[in-house]
Amino acid sequence: MKVELNKNIIHFKEVNSTNETARKYLKENKFQDDFVITADFQKSGKGQLLNSWNSERGKNLLISIVLNLDINVTNQFYLNIVSSLSVIDVLEKHNFKNLSIKWPNDILINKKKVGGILIQNFVKQDKILQTIIGLGLNINQTDFANYNRKATSFCLESNASFSVNQIRDEFVKKITKRLSMSEKKNSDDYLSYLYLKDKASIFEVDNSIKIGIIRSVSRDGFLVLELEDSTKKFTLQEIKYLS
Repeated sequence: MKVELNKNIIHFKEVNSTNETARKYLKENKFQDDFVITADFQKSGKGQLLNSWNSERGKNLLISIVLNLDINVTNQFYLNIVSSLSVIDVLEKHNFKNLSIKWPNDILINKKKVGGILIQNFVKQDKILQTIIGLGLNINQTDFANYNRKATSFCLESNASFSVNQIRDEFVKKITKRLSMSEKKNSDDYLSYLYLKDKASIFEVDNSIKIGIIRSVSRDGFLVLELEDSTKKFTLQEIKYLS
């Protein structure tokens, strides 16, 4: 899939959320081509399952990438794969270690969350015609609220500050490259970074604590978990990580 993103980058000092602004631009048909929305600050940033995404003004990468597509809706999880790996590629460029992707698309350094992705698709019949890939990536922030999973940033992990615009440009370049790669290569890479894969771990399933082993992620995006008596597939709403 060939895309060109560096032509149309629109930056705001403040928005409700970059994804919301991207949706507005799509609705008003301001661009026929792919485009990028970034902001210094989001008043109402959102993550998965309507969780909030908090970010100090000007310190982190807040970006939404809008792509024109023509892919089958059954293959929508592939967008999670490509976007997650693009963040991993940026982190590796800066020599960060112990990287992983917590399904479906939280990015971890040393088990701490450095970034999260929210994808919103626009579907007609069985085709995804457009997608918004929203990323919040912690760059220079060093103080975070307490969450179920501890947060971190480029700065905290390296004791150095970074140019947010440089990281933006690197992410745009990496996702462009990942979109041009084969589905098999990207899928294999995703599984190689999958957090807790093939390790006995603790989960909450059906309000019960269970030990399971993550074996894979299905092509349609379900987490494949081996339990004591069976192997089952789960959606994000059906399982909670306790490790």
